Amino acid sequence: MHNTHNQREISKIHKIVKKKYSNVLVIREEEIAKIRDEIHEKIGEIYKVTLDAVECYVREKLSLGKLTPLFLRDDIEEIMVIGKDLPVYIYDRKTGHQPTDLKLSEEEIEDIITRIANYNKRKIDEFHPLLDARLPDGSRVNATLPVVTPRGATITIRKFMIRPLTIADLINNGTLTPRAAAFLWLAVEGLKTKPANILMIGGTASGKTTTLNVLSYFIPENERIISIEDVQEINLMHDHWIPMETKPPEIGANEITMDELLKNALRMRPDRIIIGEVRGKEALTLFTAMNTGHEGCLATLHANSARESITRLKSHPMNVPTIMLPALDLIVAHRRVTEKGKTVRKIFEIVEISGREGDTILTNVLFSFDVKKNMLEEKILNGRLVQELSQITNLSIKEIDEEIFSREVILELLARKKPSPKEIHKMIQLYYKNPEELVEILERGVQ
Repeated sequence: MHNTHNQREISKIHKIVKKKYSNVLVIREEEIAKIRDEIHEKIGEIYKVTLDAVECYVREKLSLGKLTPLFLRDDIEEIMVIGKDLPVYIYDRKTGHQPTDLKLSEEEIEDIITRIANYNKRKIDEFHPLLDARLPDGSRVNATLPVVTPRGATITIRKFMIRPLTIADLINNGTLTPRAAAFLWLAVEGLKTKPANILMIGGTASGKTTTLNVLSYFIPENERIISIEDVQEINLMHDHWIPMETKPPEIGANEITMDELLKNALRMRPDRIIIGEVRGKEALTLFTAMNTGHEGCLATLHANSARESITRLKSHPMNVPTIMLPALDLIVAHRRVTEKGKTVRKIFEIVEISGREGDTILTNVLFSFDVKKNMLEEKILNGRLVQELSQITNLSIKEIDEEIFSREVILELLARKKPSPKEIHKMIQLYYKNPEELVEILERGVQ
C-alpha cells in the first residue's frame, strides 16, 4: 500500500501528465520501469516528485492497479473480478479456480475498465455496458458495468502466454501424437496443391485457438494471410499477414461485423483466411468462399462433436446449405478434461468430411482418443483427403504415407529439441526448401 505522502504525489503527477498518458497501458515490469524513468526524467526536478511516487503512479494509473501483481504471475491463466468488495478469483494452471485475498472497490474496478477501454479506443458506459478488448500483449479482456451485473462491475482477463504453445508442446503434453500432427501438417500445407479447410471445435477454453495458432506455422511463408477476429488472439509468425478486428456499434459510428470484414478480405486476394470464431452469417460467406476456390481456410467453432458442428453450421444463424458443407475437409475436436486433479486439454478426434448422400453429411474418423491408452490413436488415414491429394499430385498413396512419415520424424525431433516458436517457424519453412538440411540440423541438436 502507498503512504499518504505518495498518494498526494500520485494525484499531483496525474494532474501534470494525465493528458499525454491518457491512452497508455503498460503491463510488463520492463515497460513499467521504462515509462517510470521517462516520466521522472521529464517532471521529477521541475515538480519535485520522487521516483518512487512516479512508479506508484504508473502502477496505479497506467497499469492494472492492484491486479498488476496477479497479471505478472506466470502460473495464472485467468483473472476474474466478480464485483465490488468481493474476492478476486484466479484460474491457476495447475489447481484451477480459487479465490484470492484481494478485493477491489467499485471505483478501482471501473478505473481499470476505463483504462483498458481507452487503450482499445472503445466506449464503455451505461449505454454500452459491455466491453470485449485486449491488453498490449494480446491478453483478452471482457468487462461489464453494474447496469448488467448488479453485484458490481466485472473484469475477466484471459492471459496471453508470453511463450505461445507450439506443435512441440502439443506433442510433449499428449494433446497430439507425432503421427496426427504430421497428418495435420500435410493437410494444412497441402503438398503445394490443395491445402485443407479445417475447423477447430470444442467448448470454451478447450484449446481451439491454440491449435489454430499452432497449425498456422505450417502455412508456407510466401502466402498472403488474412485473419479476422472480434478481438485479436491469433498471433502468426508470417510477415505477409493482415490481422483484422470487428468493431462494435457505438453512438455516431457504425458496427463492422465479421461478415463484412470477411467479404472485404475476399477482395484482398488472400491465399489463406483465418476466422477466430464462426458463429453467425459469416459462416455462409466462408463456405461460399471455400466452394469458389478459397482453400486452406482455418476457423474455430463452439461445438462438442463433429456431428454437432455440422448441425450448427446448417442451423440458424449460420444457415450453410448442406450442398456446401463438403468443402470443409477436416474437423479437429477439442475437450477440456480433469486428470489427477489437473485440467488438461485434449484433441479427442480428427474427422474428415467424406461426402454427402442427400441431406446427410458423411464423415470418416481418422484419429480418435483412446481413454485406456491415453492417446490419440489412428483409425484410418487414407480417406477422401489423401485420395484427393494423390490424384492432384500424381503421388501414390504409398508416397503420401512416406511423406507423412518423414514429417512425423521431423516432429519427433522437434519435440525432443523443444525449440522456440520463432525457431519452429523457421524450421518448418526450411523443410519446404530443403528437408534433408533440416533433418541434419535437428539430429545434431538432439545428440
